[in-house]
Formats: sequence, structure tokens, C-alpha cells
Amino acid sequence: MSDLLMLMAQLTAPEPLNGPNPDLDIAPMAKAAVDAASQIEQSVPAPAVQGTMDLTPEFSREVAARRQKLLHLQQTARRPEPTAYATTPRALEVARRQPVAVSGPKPVSGPQLFEQRWAALQSGSLYTRVSPDSFHGQWAKATYQPTYGEWQGLLKREANAIAAGQGTNRLTVVVGDSLSMWLPPEMLPRDRFWLNQGISGDTTGGILQRQSALANTNPDTIHLMAGVNDLKNGASDREILTNLHQIMARLRQQHPTARVVVHSILPTRWENIPSQRVRALNTQIAQLTDYHRLDYLDLHPSFSNDTGNLRQELTTDGLHLNRLGYQVWQLAILEV
Repeated sequence: MSDLLMLMAQLTAPEPLNGPNPDLDIAPMAKAAVDAASQIEQSVPAPAVQGTMDLTPEFSREVAARRQKLLHLQQTARRPEPTAYATTPRALEVARRQPVAVSGPKPVSGPQLFEQRWAALQSGSLYTRVSPDSFHGQWAKATYQPTYGEWQGLLKREANAIAAGQGTNRLTVVVGDSLSMWLPPEMLPRDRFWLNQGISGDTTGGILQRQSALANTNPDTIHLMAGVNDLKNGASDREILTNLHQIMARLRQQHPTARVVVHSILPTRWENIPSQRVRALNTQIAQLTDYHRLDYLDLHPSFSNDTGNLRQELTTDGLHLNRLGYQVWQLAILEV
């Protein structure tokens, strides 16, 4: 049994394991993981759906057949090795050739983005469905810095709106921190709804505690990227893996028919986040993802340079992504 499985066993089993056992059935550990997620879920009440919302979809179709197929695959398939939808360095070359749409002003700060998203929600839509310069008069001079709780409340309201107004439309959810929060909505395909559940500065622990906001939504795909802020704040690998383990268990419990794609933690150019540690942690995240029978998206080939650090041409500050960086990430997301 790998060190990671031993860690999960210690976190979830009623009694500690007495040494590795290659013949041990992982089913009891999986059940224990789900039970642990259930206990966490009960401590955070699920949001109530309030009202309805006209989202004016551009794409609609029946989802019953797709759900049945996904459920059948999940019940019968067992991948012996992690499935890695590995991107390649060529993604950078492709991204550079992509045309950049010319648009008007768009939010460039947290306060501006917050105000735009509130305005879109109050108008009966989501900010991912409107043009980047929409509601310019309401957000252009915004300076108030919303608290974490206020961001959490906004994201919960957006999730409630989607839960009430999705109908039979496809839904893709992106969960994470500032990297997810600033994913440009104009880059996303219009054949589905997109729900962005990223909060700047968030950690795996924060995502775990606010995860119940998604309980009433019905996504067919969920993208999860988290952990870099944990590393930035000095968290241990064990703490990060423990939180991710519980997040994955809850996602599988809440959304049994959804395809959950766990993204590798991106490399950085910061000395206090060594590339070797990021690579080692991602190896364990890949194993953890396979344990939960989810999908793993390896982004390192596209984002790392010869030394394993984040490519300079893809970042604004060695941690966050610039426009080209998001174009590379978009290519990876759309390949899933």
C-alpha cells in the first residue's frame, strides 16, 4: 500500500492500520471516507433555493441519457492507474496563435469584479453569460474590498440561481482560488452554463467548508484546482491532502453522475514554493484522485519550464496567470 493510501486509512479508519497489507480491500476505506464527508456535510447546512431566474440559455438538450451512461460507467469501471489528461508544451504554441477578442473595459480588481457579478445576478443572469464590459457604470469606480464572507455569500447566491434556473442545460463548475476566480468568462464556450466558485486567497480548508453551496446544483462536469495558497501560507502536505481527500469524497457524494476533474497544482516562480515539492505533491494528488475514481488533469507539461518553475511568459507575478496563461489553461479545460 502506498504512503498516500496509508495516510487516508489513518484519517478515515476506526482503528489505525498495523503496517502495510497489499491484499487489503480499499472498499472499507472508501466507505469511511464517504462517512467522514457526510459528517462534514451535516455540519454545514445546504443552501435553500430561493426564487427562479431567467438565464436565457443558448443551448438546451435532454440529459437523462447522459446521466444514465455516466452512472453506468461509474458503477462498472475501475481504473487501476490514475488517468492523466496530460497537456504538452505545444499548448503554449497553440495559445499564442489564438486570436484575442477585442472588447471594451472589464473588471481588473476584486471590488470591480464583485460589483459586476452582483449587478449581473440582480438583472437575472450570471456574469459568465454577459459581455465583459456589462454594467460598467455600476462597477467602474468600485473600491470597497469585499470580505471573504461576502464573496462566499455571492457565490452561494449564484449557485442557488443556477440550481433554480438550469433546467436541462449543461453546467460546468470551476472550484478554486484566485486562479479560478479570474478565469476570463469570454474564453468559455457558450454551449453550456459556467458557474465559477473561486475566491481569491482561498485554501483547501476554505473550499471544504463552503462546499455545501453546490449541493443543489446539477453539473455534468466539475473542475477543481486548489492548494497553492496552502503552500503559500505554510500548510503541510498532510493537511493539504487531508482536505483534498474530504473535498473529493464530498463531491462524489453530492454529484454521483458528474465528471469531476482534479487539476494539478500549478508550478510557481516563488522560492518559498519549491518546484520539487509541487511535483511531489501533485503525484500524491493524482493517486488520491484515482482512489476516488475521479479524473486528473496534469498541467505541468504546459506550464513549467526546463527547471520545473512556472514559465515566465504565462504569469504576472510568478504565481498568478496572465492572458496567455489563461489561454493555455483554457485549452486544457476544453480537451476534457
